[in-house]
Amino acid sequence: MNTLKQSKFKLFLNTMMQQLGKIGTTLMFPIAILPVAAILLRIGADVPTNTTFSAFIQKTVTFSGDLVFGHLYLLFTIGLAFGFTKERRGEAAFAGAIAIIIVAKLVPIMSSSIYSTVDLGYSTVNSNGTITLGFEAIFGSKINAILGENVLTGIIVGAIVAWIYNKTSNVELPKILGFFSGKRLIPALAIVFAFVFSVIYAIIFPWIAFAIFQLSKSLSDATSPNAEYTLGVRFTRASIMGVYGFLNRLLIPFGLHHIPNNIFWFQLGEFPKAGGLPTDVVVGDINIFLSGVAKNNPGGLFQAGFFPMMMFGIPALVAAFVFTAENKEQKIRVIALLGSSALVSFLSGITEPVEFAFLYASPLLYLVHAILTGVFSFITGAFGIQLGFGFSAGLMDYILSISKSLAIINDSGFTGAHKVFANPGWIIVIGAFTAATYFSISVLLIKKLNLNTPGRGKGKISEEEKVNEVKVKETNNQINSLSLKARKIVKGFGGWNNIIEYNNCSTRLRYIVKDGSKVDEKLIKQAGAMGVVKISDNSYQAIIGVEVEALNNEIVSNIGKEL
Repeated sequence: MNTLKQSKFKLFLNTMMQQLGKIGTTLMFPIAILPVAAILLRIGADVPTNTTFSAFIQKTVTFSGDLVFGHLYLLFTIGLAFGFTKERRGEAAFAGAIAIIIVAKLVPIMSSSIYSTVDLGYSTVNSNGTITLGFEAIFGSKINAILGENVLTGIIVGAIVAWIYNKTSNVELPKILGFFSGKRLIPALAIVFAFVFSVIYAIIFPWIAFAIFQLSKSLSDATSPNAEYTLGVRFTRASIMGVYGFLNRLLIPFGLHHIPNNIFWFQLGEFPKAGGLPTDVVVGDINIFLSGVAKNNPGGLFQAGFFPMMMFGIPALVAAFVFTAENKEQKIRVIALLGSSALVSFLSGITEPVEFAFLYASPLLYLVHAILTGVFSFITGAFGIQLGFGFSAGLMDYILSISKSLAIINDSGFTGAHKVFANPGWIIVIGAFTAATYFSISVLLIKKLNLNTPGRGKGKISEEEKVNEVKVKETNNQINSLSLKARKIVKGFGGWNNIIEYNNCSTRLRYIVKDGSKVDEKLIKQAGAMGVVKISDNSYQAIIGVEVEALNNEIVSNIGKEL
């Protein structure tokens, strides 16, 4: 009986990990557009408004970027409804859009009515003298955005609409209702679901929003620049950043880091919006930094800590791998394999190609990497540096963030040590110390413990990997339009008949297979993968790098062709 329970529990964990990992994949759809929107907001914020024409340009550019961040709930719903379906059909995305529009409008209205007489410790007096209680008193004019138009609601609605599609897209109704059979049934079911869901959600979710409100308020108070010289507040803020940075790296191997990222970056805290009415606010660390007024802006607190690790720590790790490689030939091969990945991390903040190159061969070193990320996030917080990014903490976002960071310092009236240490230029100094620490500790651990990092021990890079896979110059070796790399990937996953679903995120192939025993991890790595992650018995991820989308598109376009 105990064995049976353990087997069921293992199956439950595998299924949960598989589904949570899939969320990370599908979230890349809406997340992928954020860098462009962030650049528009950043440019718009710097356009002068002293003439009619420049004011028009400023408003147009800013509004274009703001539309994206203001409708994240809709984008996330469509992304998940589309990405979670077996066939990735447009009908599911359409149904998801219908459902979230209904939910976003109904939930605030219903919750306001249900809890209109409940005193939660907050109240407002209207111009006519009436007192407003309940959640409407807490959230005010932003009740629609908080209770209905939020990313969490979008994720839930999108996932459920996708589930409805997967279960009912092939249903045949009686002839009298035949028009609604098959995929035309999905929007109708989405409307029914949206109404029922709104009733339940209006009862339950306001309390979740209230808890998030209380947490956000306490964290916002703890990270407030106005309280910077309170020692307890300073170290509370730094500690929060440190713990978050540590957990973020620990979740990377499972593809679950997007979940806490969404909480910190899109749900945490609220702040007055620049150029808006006094009642207009923006929510989430990214939005607050980009779109909030500069004075006393607390934004960027949960982003700045990643810059030292991504710009300096990861490249220093690669340098340590090169330094500790067994011989000159292996040093050259490590540079060929990871040199470009180190540069990508420095410029754009994409770290996975390097991390998965050593994660499973040397998990202890990866744990040290996670700890160091937390440590330097803490140090960045202790300095009081505020920086933001549209995609990740690389050089490009660092340069774009400097002007807003300096504006926050100047407009908030920082003085003395606070003004000196909050300067974003300290990232270079902290980064140099980060690089030195990463390099020295990594070299020490690799040599003392004889770790199997790239270029030594079981991590040696073969000639085949170097010539055929890493350089990815395979276009002259194609058979039936399928490149050598793509053919090896498909074979490594057990062939066409063994692969059930073909998905990818920004750096990983995420495939579901029928029989996990047919997966050949060695062959997948020979095809140039930095690593292979087994999420469950049937769910695998191959770490490819920034070219992963082109590779997956090539594979999907040639399904069934001769290998």
